[in-house]
Parts: sequence; C-alpha cells; structure tokens
Amino acid sequence: MHPAKPTTRNLQIPSSGITLLEGPGSFGKEVRTVVQNWSALLLSQGHAVHWIDGGHRFDPSKFFPAMRSLNCSIEESLRRLYIGRGFTLHQLHALIVRVRHELALTKASIIVIDGMLAMFLDEQIKRFESRSILRHCLASLEDLARFCPVIILDGRTTTPLHQQLKHTMRPYLSQHFKGQWENQKQRRLRFTSNEQHYLVDIESKKMQDAQQRFEEITSIDRVE
Repeated sequence: MHPAKPTTRNLQIPSSGITLLEGPGSFGKEVRTVVQNWSALLLSQGHAVHWIDGGHRFDPSKFFPAMRSLNCSIEESLRRLYIGRGFTLHQLHALIVRVRHELALTKASIIVIDGMLAMFLDEQIKRFESRSILRHCLASLEDLARFCPVIILDGRTTTPLHQQLKHTMRPYLSQHFKGQWENQKQRRLRFTSNEQHYLVDIESKKMQDAQQRFEEITSIDRVE
C-alpha cells in the first residue's frame, strides 16, 4: 500500500492560539507579505490589528496596494492598525506585555509579532536572560491567544542561538508553518505543517474578488 499523499489547500488564519510562520528569508521577510495581505483584508472589514515590529522594518505603505484593490479608505483602515516598534529587546518585551491591556480596548482580530527573535540575538544580552525574557513574552502571548490569534514571523535559522530560541518557543505554539519557495519567480510559497501542504501566491492578480478570497483563506472566530 502506498502512503497517502499530503493534501494541498489554502492556508487559513487560525481562530486562536500562537502560530509561527517561518519563511525562507531573513526573519520572515517573505511571509510578512502574506500576513500584510491578511491584515489589509481584516482592516477593510472593520477589524482592528495589532502589529508589533521587532525587526526595524515596518512600512505601512506596503498595505496600500492591497487596500486599493479592496476599494476601501486607506486612511480610515489604517486608523484600526495599531503599531508598536521595539528598538531593543526590553522595549519589545514591554510592548508585548502592554498589548494585553490594549486588546481589551481595541478588540483586535489579530496580533502580529514581526521578526520577534531578531531582538533576542543581541550579543549584548546574556543567553540566560534572553531565554528568560522570551519565555515571559510567550507566556503573555499564550494568554492573549485565548481571545485573539497571535502570529509570529520568523525566517531561516541563522545561528545556534537562533535554533535554541526556536526550540524554546515550541511548547507555546499551536501551529507551526514552514514556508519554502514552490516557484520563486512566480512568488509562490508552499507551507508545510504536520505533513499537510498549503500554497500561497505572494503576488496575486490584484487580489481579484477580494471578498470571496477573504472568506476562502480566512477563518475568524472571536472568543467573547
């Protein structure tokens, strides 16, 4: 008997829990586009989004093309995008702890931690302190994830310390999707999780019929 072939289907946003999206680039550079498109769709639907930048790379203009294709007000939608920038590990830690209180006010539908592990690789931070802060951050996010899905972006492993930090994350994760290029020229990523495969086009054709696509690739179940 031949083994069953893994199925290929659309990648969905989880309704709760912590999800690690790991891309082939540096600290989730490629997979950030996927989450930006998800966030733009959510914002256009009137949902709020928290985006915590741990990699010094957040650019709100990256949301504009998706929002234009959705024919929504960019200015109005961006008012529901709550951005936090951490320039040091301790600032990032404070932002993650603080978002718990902010969520009670914003009722956000998703929390994104972009490039979180980049901050923990600072050579000036002792390894024990780095892992201790990471566990505290993850415990806070685990508590938040009961009410709102949390997405952590990361990329290929760069150092032994980076690998250790990923190992520290594992017990807190509800899902872990690892992305590799299916076709880099066509900007098509294949995500793998538990022997299941999910395909995502990084650059879709102007996100045609965005409302239908939103329903197909997104599953939101707010916990009251």
